[in-house]
Amino acid sequence: MGRLIKNHWARLIILTAAAYQVGSAIEGFIWPKVFWDFMTKNLNGAVNPVPVLQILNLIMGVLGLAWEWPLKFFAGTLPHRSIEFRLILYPLSALLSMLLYQGTDPAIYYLIGVGVYFWAYTEGEVDNLEDRDMPINKPTSFNGRLNQYFHAAKHHTQASPALKRKPSDANESNNVPKRPKPSLTPQRITRSRSMTVQETPSPRGETPRASKRNTPAPAPAPAPAVSLLRDTIPPNLTLLLVGVNPGIMTGATGYIYAHPSNLYWKLLHSSGITSIRHPPSDTYRLPELYNIGNTNIVERPTRDASMLSRAEMNAGVPVLEAKVAAQRPEAVCLVGKSIWEAVWRVRKGRAIRKEEFRYGWQGEEENMGRGNGWEGAPVFVATTTSGLAAGMSMKEKQAVWDELGRWVVSRRERL
Repeated sequence: MGRLIKNHWARLIILTAAAYQVGSAIEGFIWPKVFWDFMTKNLNGAVNPVPVLQILNLIMGVLGLAWEWPLKFFAGTLPHRSIEFRLILYPLSALLSMLLYQGTDPAIYYLIGVGVYFWAYTEGEVDNLEDRDMPINKPTSFNGRLNQYFHAAKHHTQASPALKRKPSDANESNNVPKRPKPSLTPQRITRSRSMTVQETPSPRGETPRASKRNTPAPAPAPAPAVSLLRDTIPPNLTLLLVGVNPGIMTGATGYIYAHPSNLYWKLLHSSGITSIRHPPSDTYRLPELYNIGNTNIVERPTRDASMLSRAEMNAGVPVLEAKVAAQRPEAVCLVGKSIWEAVWRVRKGRAIRKEEFRYGWQGEEENMGRGNGWEGAPVFVATTTSGLAAGMSMKEKQAVWDELGRWVVSRRERL
């Protein structure tokens, strides 16, 4: 199993609390009672004769459901994207529930949900809800959320005009080895339900007996998923960022690191590589705005990078080297330890030892794309930005990315 994404867990807890709160508010209209009336009668006026407390609980419960589901008019708004807003509002919902006699259960759920949201906040999942409203121009309805994983679009997002190559660049790109394109034709799986009769010759001339066995046809391997993501590697980039492979949401939208738990866009901004925190929909604007590009070592999208085989990772190394040699970026950043491990295996013919690995800049002898009189691009190994990776704290990841950010800023100032 992957790492628990805490803001997703907290969302489910709050949805439960909000549903309980709506039910307790409705019951409170029928039987108005303050939970603390055994200590004081001063609060009874909040429920009878005017049901103020019941109305407030009903409003807060409906608001919680609309916020966390989310309903269409809430999806994508600033409150929906923010953990801080939740940490302010849900304690108030817990207090209102706690005052109502029927509201003790939702109050407990709210307190647990607030605790988990605070946990997510301290673990660096701050603002990771920014993309939960679904990718740009995608339906936010329930069916829309499901359908995006089953369609095969005929076109993808058009890159910025600044990324269009000149005719002279065509020859360079032809030297890059191409991976076979995955078939878009779905494979049909046929299961045989018939019983086959096998006749075996009898050495004694006896009548052969029929033996019945189930022989289901072996299911063919599933067709590779189709990814809408495209490389952004114009010539002479300041920095080329290399990911492992597209996730499911990235493959479906064509935008890099589109999953709400991924820290990529947050770390780009906090390290100074980008001036603002961009949404995933700005994927194809990064070369134009900052002269940085993106690619992956494996093109096949998966739910988790651990689903990739070692052979797939190794096969992507020479393709990556060819891309770097053709487009000659000033530096290459490998976003994740596993990419450098694959490069090391292919180059050295063995796995990298623990004492040989380090994050940050690698030695000059490890430059990528070296050849034809070019010394190659220096390699920087950064931490993974996946929300499923639990090996390093947010502070440790930030320190590695800050080192890369200082270099990018210094290069930018020289231009």
